[in-house]
Amino acid sequence: MKFKNEFFSPYIFLIGFIVFCIMGLMGKLYFKEYYLFEVSIYTIMYILIIVTAFIVGSKYYLNIQKNISMITIVFLVFLFSFKRFGYFSIILGILSLLILFFIDKNIFSEKYKGIYLLGLIICIANIFIIGKLPLINPDIRELALNPLFVLGYSFILISNSFGLLKEKSPYNIGYPAIALILFFLYGFRTYILILIISSIVTLYLTDDKQKTIYFGAIGLIVTIAVGYLTVFLLPQTWKLNPLELLWYRFTFTFDVFNKICNNVGFTIFDNHSLLTETTTGYIISENILNYSHNITSTIFGPPIFNGAIVEVLIFTLLVSMSLFNLYRNSKNSLSLVPYYALIISIFLVSIEISPYPLIILLIPLSFYIVSSTQSKTNEVKKGNFFSIGRIKNN
Repeated sequence: MKFKNEFFSPYIFLIGFIVFCIMGLMGKLYFKEYYLFEVSIYTIMYILIIVTAFIVGSKYYLNIQKNISMITIVFLVFLFSFKRFGYFSIILGILSLLILFFIDKNIFSEKYKGIYLLGLIICIANIFIIGKLPLINPDIRELALNPLFVLGYSFILISNSFGLLKEKSPYNIGYPAIALILFFLYGFRTYILILIISSIVTLYLTDDKQKTIYFGAIGLIVTIAVGYLTVFLLPQTWKLNPLELLWYRFTFTFDVFNKICNNVGFTIFDNHSLLTETTTGYIISENILNYSHNITSTIFGPPIFNGAIVEVLIFTLLVSMSLFNLYRNSKNSLSLVPYYALIISIFLVSIEISPYPLIILLIPLSFYIVSSTQSKTNEVKKGNFFSIGRIKNN
């Protein structure tokens, strides 16, 4: 396995966030009938804090014992879901333990074919249960996004990368190709993007550059097609074409991020209790825009809104350390590549959709994956070394 140019190192997440902010700012100029071309001084200061914290975090190696990561994950699942689902959140906790068990026992790696097939069956069954196709019935998409679909697409996304890694060419391309068709029927561009990016990262890190380009091109075409279908099928009348609409959404999200930074100011700490919610968009919308809607505010908007400097600083440091920890270890252990590919793809997509606080789960999950596979950590050559719990030497 070769990591030649390290194009998909965790730094791509930081670069992606900076590029997103630039696109959002330029969008303010392009869509001048809707926005003023301005940016708050607080926004610039928070971006500098995020960039600095991410770079600092990349220099430190944090190793957390498996049991501590597992307890943290289960606790967070209960914390995030209890307010919405009540005691049914116990079921989500059990599902999280099931996934952790699969990771720990290397079941995803060994039984990827069966798990992939199970994921397909679950997602197809969900369509039959709903009774309508989400792609051509946009009004039922929220209904389609239920625990059954979450379990199904989780199995598909994880086993997809292992299929790419372990199957011979060209049969390995069948895994993302079939999943792409299924997610297309659901009409969820987010999951299509995660599938495409995670597949590209897996192929790239295993030095299959040619298929990376081919699948990336096909994925781009499918994503644009879904965008056009979405605009065509939605009941609204749009003045913008699908590509302009996508840029407008980036601009809107950046504008909300800018408003959050300006509203919070250079506050050391604040608390809006977002960590007890599964969805934070409505709360931010009511406080920042004075109306209730599930809005996006970039991945860093919610921690700034919720805890100002302290929370965004801690969040960014932990994101950086967890991503680099998994990335460095994946250089020495091929079995970690699918997990890294999936997690970095979720972070990249989350730059815009801001699924906070659920994105927080990926931090202890990254540490759990590394500790469960007992990978060697010889890649750490610079910086300090911190350890929480017991370190196992192989």
